[in-house]
Amino acid sequence: MPRFLKLIKGNWLLLITCLLLSTLPSRLSAHPHAWVATNTYIESDDTHIIALHMTWTFDADTSNYMLQGEDISPEHLQQTLQKLAVGVIDNMYNEHYFTYLYNDTTPVKYKSAIHPQMVKDKNKIVLSFELPLSNPIAFAGKNLRLYIYDQTYFVDMSWLNKGDVQISTALNSACAGEIIEPKVSDAQRAFTLALAADVTPDNTLGRYFSQQYKLDCQ
Repeated sequence: MPRFLKLIKGNWLLLITCLLLSTLPSRLSAHPHAWVATNTYIESDDTHIIALHMTWTFDADTSNYMLQGEDISPEHLQQTLQKLAVGVIDNMYNEHYFTYLYNDTTPVKYKSAIHPQMVKDKNKIVLSFELPLSNPIAFAGKNLRLYIYDQTYFVDMSWLNKGDVQISTALNSACAGEIIEPKVSDAQRAFTLALAADVTPDNTLGRYFSQQYKLDCQ
């Protein structure tokens, strides 16, 4: 197996970057280089937020390369996908699962992700997992903000539609939520579009281009 495909066991973002550096020259003139459509369900009981449920759909090119060198024969496909799911989730641990939740201005911590699962939907890979909160948050009277992004902006991670964030029945009765699009200046956009894929990663870019999900509760 080529070395850059083995990187999925060690660094998911570097894998994607290397794949696109080596095989997709038409994309090398600008960030981002891979795309993930995100879907999020915020789970609660009657009083506390307890977990985030993620479903991420990778673009077709990235999905294809994630499977190269793997056994995707019909009898082994599901086993291969599960192995990849566990590997990707493990590698995202040190990246905070690219998921940043704030209780007012206080960052929220998670336990390790659970229930990793990967499926193939036509030509795309779909990853799902659950992020239990380390300490459930009593949501009454709280203002919460959720961001999902890659700090370097090599990977664009976006809720494509307003229905891509769902909340529990209890939250829906007590809170108002909306997706806020980023306000990116022309200068920031021009700078990002000019970046080549082989430059040193800029760990400040992702936040500029990140959507936020705003959840305000009574």
